[in-house]
Amino acid sequence: MPSPFPIAVTAHLPLHSRDHTALPVIFLQDPQSGESEICMEVVKWASELSAELGTVSVGQHIITVCRFMNFFRLYSQGQSLSIKDQTISIFAYLDFRGTGTKYLETDHLLYPLNWNGVAKTTVSSEFNYLIRYFRFLESHSGADAKILDRHLFLLPEREVISLQKKSNDLFIHLANQRQYWADLRADDPIRVPQRFRPTNKQNGFRPFPPEEEIKRIITTERNPVFKAIWILLAYGASHRISEVLNIWQADILPSSYNKELFGLPADGLPLVLIAHPNQSKWLGDFSTKKTTRMEHLLRTYGFPPRSDRSSADPLYAGFKTKKLSGNFLIAKTWWLNEDAALAFENCVDKIRAFHLRHRTSRKHPYFFVNMYAKDHRLGEPLTMNRVSQAWVHACERAGVKPHTRGRNLHGLRHFSKFYMTEMGLSSSIIQIIRGDHSILSQDEYGQCSTAVNRALTEMAQIKGLR
Repeated sequence: MPSPFPIAVTAHLPLHSRDHTALPVIFLQDPQSGESEICMEVVKWASELSAELGTVSVGQHIITVCRFMNFFRLYSQGQSLSIKDQTISIFAYLDFRGTGTKYLETDHLLYPLNWNGVAKTTVSSEFNYLIRYFRFLESHSGADAKILDRHLFLLPEREVISLQKKSNDLFIHLANQRQYWADLRADDPIRVPQRFRPTNKQNGFRPFPPEEEIKRIITTERNPVFKAIWILLAYGASHRISEVLNIWQADILPSSYNKELFGLPADGLPLVLIAHPNQSKWLGDFSTKKTTRMEHLLRTYGFPPRSDRSSADPLYAGFKTKKLSGNFLIAKTWWLNEDAALAFENCVDKIRAFHLRHRTSRKHPYFFVNMYAKDHRLGEPLTMNRVSQAWVHACERAGVKPHTRGRNLHGLRHFSKFYMTEMGLSSSIIQIIRGDHSILSQDEYGQCSTAVNRALTEMAQIKGLR
């Protein structure tokens, strides 16, 4: 009888806490009995992490440990390994996180993982999460503990000094990489080995689509959902696509809400909010100031925010460090072009009518959904993959070659920064509009060689007149 896989899954337990509304935990299935139970070591660790880290960060730690548990089950084939082999499994995990497993043959023992490769920054972060977890286990189980429940392992200080090449490697492709592993415990604290560290690089000019192409893409887009997204990304405060996918139906409001939420007069333009996906207490009215989005989603719909889902989940949409304000933890969309804002509002009217007709709020609160799907996806939140596909089609309709010289979704964020600079806005104002915590963050965006060339040409013309 084949062993069950995966043996570990994450879930969220509701909490009554000032800083967190739910605690991410792991449920483990016994390969022999098939019974599942909560991993108490992870519960204790998550509780300790929640005292010093935000909800998203705690979730990333727990998801990484869960992913490693499933990897280790396949790697070890359920057998107890030596301390050396257990330590080597960390590096096997890091290698396959970087390369992915989708290229493996179907009979390879790691094929069920079905991983895409990830960036070195992700590999480096996950290494640190795992080491942090093993140190926690060591501190709670004693310095001599070597193997815990489910064959998880510790890294005793005195035993793991260096790793030597083995003659019976489980993964042949790792054989030439043993030389990198000797620095695992070269010093304390443990650092990610050099080969997994991101390469430092200087960002140069990042191209982005010119405005005439963006306007053509928007004009030729027939789907009001995607048209609204293209408009919002290009002319609405330089949001990220992941932030846009976290927008709720309750986040797009009449202009009159500006006064109550931000102390500003109504400007006649649609008010679009970016709210913290799990900690925000804005649920659509001013009477729900004690309930967070995490609590509301878990109680009403039975699932966590999109930012707290596994990165392998199609509905995952992350959330970076945009600066939010007030008790509601929200940010305002500052429209850079009035005509664009009104075109966005026209799309909103059509999307809102769809929500009312299909009563989508019974299933989820999200605004940007599939309006023309012919299957179960009708009315369901857009996935990142679906938006990416729509962008390619939108570019092709407009006669633009996608994914060349910055003609991608993130290129619109670069364009909006350039657009703000062209408007003559100061760096401090641009920082507020973008929601950057540091004024230096904007330096990576909207650097256009065209602007430099224009400035030099104008200077040459002035000198020529003299």
